Amino acid sequence: MTDSTSQTPTRTRSSAANKRLKFIIGGAIIAVAVVYLIFTVTRSTAAYFLTVEELHAKGGAIYGRNLRVSGQVVDDSIDYNSRDLVLRFQVMGESGQLLPVTFNGPKPDQLRPDVEAILEGTFDGNEFTAQTILVKCPSRYEEQGITEEEVEAVH
Repeated sequence: MTDSTSQTPTRTRSSAANKRLKFIIGGAIIAVAVVYLIFTVTRSTAAYFLTVEELHAKGGAIYGRNLRVSGQVVDDSIDYNSRDLVLRFQVMGESGQLLPVTFNGPKPDQLRPDVEAILEGTFDGNEFTAQTILVKCPSRYEEQGITEEEVEAVH
């Protein structure tokens, strides 16, 4: 009888140790999976933010990557095909370098010559294919001395 009593606590300890080990291994697997998911999502949605000059300077190292580029829309370069919803225009960097842009979708209302645009998309070495166009708000309200509250009331 003494033998059977001494083996029961050992089995209980062994069983508890196995459960604890399984819990630790399961927790580690879940932690690794979460870290992997965060890494892949961050990497796939991350975008380099460049100027036109920086884009040209990087060369082939950034071809096909998700990028954000800012530049000023060039006068008389806006060509919009409303039937096919294809918008083509050029943006210019601070030094005067040009970047041809193609966008498939409706033309943004505020897209005009000399407006600052932020483009998100990919570059193939010749042309920037934009998936998103953000046009900076015109500063005409600031020039006239209108306050922010008055601008909201106008719209």
